[in-house]
Amino acid sequence: MSVIQNTLKQPLIHFVVIGALLFLFFKLSDNSGEVVDESIIAVNRPELLSYMQYQANAFNEEFFAQQLDRMDENQRQLLVESYYREEALYREALAMGMDEGDYNIKQRMVEKLVFLLQGSIPVVPAATEQDLEDYYAENADIYRRPASYSFTHVYIDDQELSAEGRNRAESLLEEVTANNIDFFGASDFGDTFPYLQNYVRRSRDFIRNNFDDEFANWLDSIDAQDGLWQGPIESPFGFHVVMLSNRFPAELPALNDIRDRVEEDFYIESEYMLRLEAENNLIKKYQLEVGELWSELAGEL
Repeated sequence: MSVIQNTLKQPLIHFVVIGALLFLFFKLSDNSGEVVDESIIAVNRPELLSYMQYQANAFNEEFFAQQLDRMDENQRQLLVESYYREEALYREALAMGMDEGDYNIKQRMVEKLVFLLQGSIPVVPAATEQDLEDYYAENADIYRRPASYSFTHVYIDDQELSAEGRNRAESLLEEVTANNIDFFGASDFGDTFPYLQNYVRRSRDFIRNNFDDEFANWLDSIDAQDGLWQGPIESPFGFHVVMLSNRFPAELPALNDIRDRVEEDFYIESEYMLRLEAENNLIKKYQLEVGELWSELAGEL
């Protein structure tokens, strides 16, 4: 019995039942020849409960029924007047054809339907160990940590990449090498770089954004050794003398190290797939026909 009660409380069931009743009502009205008086706005308990739920953007008929019953006469009157005003303005907008060709209204209706579907999909069952292992393996590329680098550099500001700038960089290389300048001593030499001086376990993409592809590729080709100054290497900003102290290859962390993240991702994707399946069940009765997409002018471009 509780299963039936829970099913009847689902918002999608309400949506379908109300739609069916409206269809039946208008069908009977057409057959009888009676004309519905659009100037009459009838309000009753189900309409008010539906209105309250949509206003709150929350669907719990039992909760809102209790709220309605607790209202005093003045509160109920205000609720009825609010419903009446919205319904009247809505009918006027329909009478003026404001719903036709309005993409915002179309989008809102789609969002409303998707919201109803969200409340109708089953709860994602608890993930088993096998579920998490399979999901982790299938999405290894997402969880793989990219290669990273730790280095410092001294910089010669010379965007023209002139011979003079290169000579300064080579002299700087001799100076920091001769004086055994360590990782944190580089700040006393060279010009001020627009970004960082010391890079600690920074990803390849981060370095590419601060320098360029050639600089990142060069870091892969040189020795990683603390205290060893190398270069000079060019970038769009000028010349750099670099100490690459460490290079960390790309790695996939163990499942146990990122279990919480994997489990959260599993639930998010599982819920999305259930909603997508519900949407597909609704739209599969429609047939897609694709007409001409390109004009002759576009084809010539």
